[in-house]
Amino acid sequence: MTNTPTQRSRADASDAGVLKTRGAPRTSVLRAANLLLVLLSFLAAGSLVAEYGFYLTTAWEAYTVAATQVVMYGFLLHLLLRLAVEPERLLYVRTHRIEVAVGILILFHILFPDTVASIVRSIDPAATPEFLTRVYIVVTQVIVVAALIPSAARYSARVMDALVQPASLIAVSFLILILAGTGLILLPRATGAATISFTDALFTSVSAVCVTGLNVVDTADTFARTGHLILLFLIQCGGLGIMTLTTFFAFMAGGRGSLKQYSTMQSLLGEENIGKIRTVVLQIGLATLVIEAAGAVAIWFSLDDVPFASSRDRIFFALFHSVSAFCNAGFALPSEGLAAAPLQGNTPFLATIMILIVLGGLGFPVLLNIWRMLPGGATPRLQRRMSLHTLLVLIATGTLILAGTAGIFLIERNGWLAHLSGPDQVFTALFHSVSARTAGYNTLPVGGLAPASLLLIIGLMWIGASPGSTGGGIKTTTVVIAILAIRSIVTGRPSIEAFRHRIPDRALFQAFSTIALSVGTIVLALFVLLLLENFPVTALLFEVVSALGTVGLSTGITPQLSTAGKLVIALVIFVGRVGVLATLLAITGHRAQQRFEYTEEPVHIT
Repeated sequence: MTNTPTQRSRADASDAGVLKTRGAPRTSVLRAANLLLVLLSFLAAGSLVAEYGFYLTTAWEAYTVAATQVVMYGFLLHLLLRLAVEPERLLYVRTHRIEVAVGILILFHILFPDTVASIVRSIDPAATPEFLTRVYIVVTQVIVVAALIPSAARYSARVMDALVQPASLIAVSFLILILAGTGLILLPRATGAATISFTDALFTSVSAVCVTGLNVVDTADTFARTGHLILLFLIQCGGLGIMTLTTFFAFMAGGRGSLKQYSTMQSLLGEENIGKIRTVVLQIGLATLVIEAAGAVAIWFSLDDVPFASSRDRIFFALFHSVSAFCNAGFALPSEGLAAAPLQGNTPFLATIMILIVLGGLGFPVLLNIWRMLPGGATPRLQRRMSLHTLLVLIATGTLILAGTAGIFLIERNGWLAHLSGPDQVFTALFHSVSARTAGYNTLPVGGLAPASLLLIIGLMWIGASPGSTGGGIKTTTVVIAILAIRSIVTGRPSIEAFRHRIPDRALFQAFSTIALSVGTIVLALFVLLLLENFPVTALLFEVVSALGTVGLSTGITPQLSTAGKLVIALVIFVGRVGVLATLLAITGHRAQQRFEYTEEPVHIT
């Protein structure tokens, strides 16, 4: 049964602690409970960062354990306070079901502290007291995280209630995640025995959050397992977008969302029907988990010939590369990337990576449209149709993949690919055509490509993936609309048309604005780098386009850039992930819609 607007309004008022009509004492208790939750969140974050980010003495480890216990008891107190003063407890439980469930779990954990030890002993009778203590601590920390994530997501989603442009919201969310990622990467446990400078940590964070894959340090040698987990976290958050993730968790926690939240997510996701936003966000989150899990399983089975120290390392390797490929991030755990000997010729592994790249690059609107078209689904039969957007994206994607494959093969069959057999040449050309548009993986050194191939790949990187995807670039639909506009001019048609549909004029304005801003950004960044660096113009141009398209391919000069050069590339990566047009909108701020039109006067173009 769907909640009415009245019920949603009451739930939102309950969450905000604004119950003026219920009396001052009750409002004071709610404010105190919310303040307690904020303090507990900071304490929990601090204790987890201290324990897993630093090498602590025994005394400090005891302090972090105590802090975790305080957070757990404090959350239970917060929940009891909210339930004690809520006038509509059933509504509160329904809209905060995850927190209530975690509260019950905490209560069980407190009342029956030996349960965890009993379960562990039933699995491993030889478990030592130290191991049991560690398991108990980890279980407690998992409960604490499970308790705070839904509340944090719900309050983060409320940021969208502010009168903020979606473009500004996207930019700010990525910036906050980048700064947090930089701090996490600088933690001692993230790098182990290695060291990393602030500039390199910032660059790596930007590259991971913006799912680019350009590296200034060796991922394998620089980062310990904790560092790899941090990179995985940043890639996943950056690939989906922090606003999409927080809204997803808020909806999963039982939140309903306000009209402003739905409107903002409509702008972020490009969904026409505002009534479907909740469903679309949940579908995006679940689809991502399913695709990445399926990709990890496929990668796991393709690694029989790859040596691993343990099955746990093999599982993490499969999961890391599945997430990195679907998010089009291009990060790889081996020092040589996918050019490492056990992976370079592993066709099932590379094929899985390619499929994940393509799925991530199509965009969620396309994936959801295809899903709704499948027979046996929940969509009524009469509504199962392929949208014009999906059709154009599929045609553009297929054309670019085939054109890139043919171009690389024809140019490099007697050069870069000469040492491979005929089928391997075609497969390698196909892999790099797919990867060049957004992902940035390579199985052969890019520096060995002929100038014509470099120019071809620059074009593929510049176009990039499709709207609403995890990839970058000016987007496939931008190029399609520009081509259709040229066709309309040549054929004398008054409007842009495709497959018996008319494309709005606003889409044309956005397409050519994006193209112009993109070219301007490339020229400006290249000019600055030519002043700062002593590398060939081709290598610098390749680097800039790779950064703006959030691709991650490089001719090998990235680690050799100066500090200023790295910062320039990092800025270009950020602009490329947010979008050149969205970045401009975020900088200029909100503009009121013009309510009048001037008289028209022609201007000569040719």
